[in-house]
Amino acid sequence: MRLLLLALAIWLFTLVIKRYLALARRKRGETPRIGAMVRCAVCGLHVPEAEALKRHDQYFCSTEHRDQASV
Repeated sequence: MRLLLLALAIWLFTLVIKRYLALARRKRGETPRIGAMVRCAVCGLHVPEAEALKRHDQYFCSTEHRDQASV
């Protein structure tokens, strides 16, 4: 039970910190940085590089497209 309460307290703490940082960012007029965008080699959709799947020198928007390109 104590472990559950500790986990809940940590979760609430991180939630409060995230909201505080988002509010501070909005007040300064900053938008969150997405990062570099890359193009899916199959469908052409642009996705953030951090979320894209990479195989060799190509980027893909999903595992289906990654697998489709390897066939």
